[in-house]
Amino acid sequence: MTGQTSRPRLLTLSAPTFTALERATDELATRLESLGDTGFTELPELPDAQVPVGSLRRAIAAGTAAEAARRLRKRDPRRVFTGGPGTRTSRVFLFSGVGDQYPRLGAGLYRRLPEFRRELDRCFGFLAAEHDLDLRAVLFPPETSAGPGDGRPDLAALFDQRETTQEIHRTVVAQPLMFTLQYALARALGTLGAQPSAVAGYSVGEYAAACVAGVFPLEDALRLVTRRAQLVDELPTGAMLAVVAGPGAVAPYVGGQVSLAALNGPEQSVLSGPVEAIEKTARRLTAAGVACRRLATSHAFHSTMTEPVTGPLEELLSTLPLRPPDIPVLSNVTGTWLREEEATSPAYWARHLSRTIRFADGVAELWRLADPLLVELGPGQTLSRLALQHPSRPADAAAPVVQTLPGQFESRTEQELLLAAVGQLWTAGLEIDWHGLRQE
Repeated sequence: MTGQTSRPRLLTLSAPTFTALERATDELATRLESLGDTGFTELPELPDAQVPVGSLRRAIAAGTAAEAARRLRKRDPRRVFTGGPGTRTSRVFLFSGVGDQYPRLGAGLYRRLPEFRRELDRCFGFLAAEHDLDLRAVLFPPETSAGPGDGRPDLAALFDQRETTQEIHRTVVAQPLMFTLQYALARALGTLGAQPSAVAGYSVGEYAAACVAGVFPLEDALRLVTRRAQLVDELPTGAMLAVVAGPGAVAPYVGGQVSLAALNGPEQSVLSGPVEAIEKTARRLTAAGVACRRLATSHAFHSTMTEPVTGPLEELLSTLPLRPPDIPVLSNVTGTWLREEEATSPAYWARHLSRTIRFADGVAELWRLADPLLVELGPGQTLSRLALQHPSRPADAAAPVVQTLPGQFESRTEQELLLAAVGQLWTAGLEIDWHGLRQE
């Protein structure tokens, strides 16, 4: 097996002291350098689960032995993770909204992570049977359904599959699809030993977060998210505008047909409303020297335009059993922790769609947790970057982010990214079920 065809590997080290860990790292780098790109065949596929209590830990994921050696020599903390038991005591799962999805997202995990595949198939089957919604065909187009690939974004395929690419961004498809992907990934990480201690979502991502926290049973959550998307799809088209300004600066532009859709950071806001009103607002902002750009969306989410949906949504929600969350959930509506009476209120979830997303306020709450480790379940690091840019971030929070899925134009495969994520969680003190990573 050559380095070009070998599977990515997760390498782990442990030692009682930092000096010993550094020495072991150099020794492993030397060994890998001597073996070359074929060296992975001579190393154990799974890490050694026996780690002495109190040991320091180090982990690295790489596609070839030579690449692993280079990274070990460099010790870049973004690629080589170091820590120990109790390093991070709060694991926050972040569930993104829609907009960053692309065809074949999750394909590599589908092939190589059994629990992810089981949960994804379960959701696919339910949505196909109850809603006549074939997400599998959209996510894994027919020409790749026999082998979805390794999860590395295929740019040529994206250009060849324009219809699929357009379909995956339709509201009625995108919202249940992103819910399903992130729910399945959360369950898969849980079986490996990575359970969240808190969850936060962005827009429809809050529904996935609440489902993982036990507020909604899975099938009820799928019904709710799918019906929510259908109702929105029936609304008149609208537009959304990202603005590089805080709430005070955008306040003069809010009112009438224009709503404040989201507060993503101290200087990051989103406006929402009818297309003509948003275009006029964009011209006014540009004339005032305020940077802004239209978002790729067909509807004015989190605006007064979505208020007609709240009645039908509340009617559906009143038929569903809503439970208090088993773990803390951050609320987009309030920007703080979801209260029991909100979690169990049909009115709360119904009005969620038309209220401002107070994500920046929620991030401030996250940074008040003890040693938070942010685990992003959507593609890329959209929510993590917002969190890292927030002024409430502690100065010593050097690299508290775990990425689990590649963005559309990233070069790393999903398998390598997953191994890196698991290695980072292990160095943060989690005990991992290594055999759950065995490829089938």
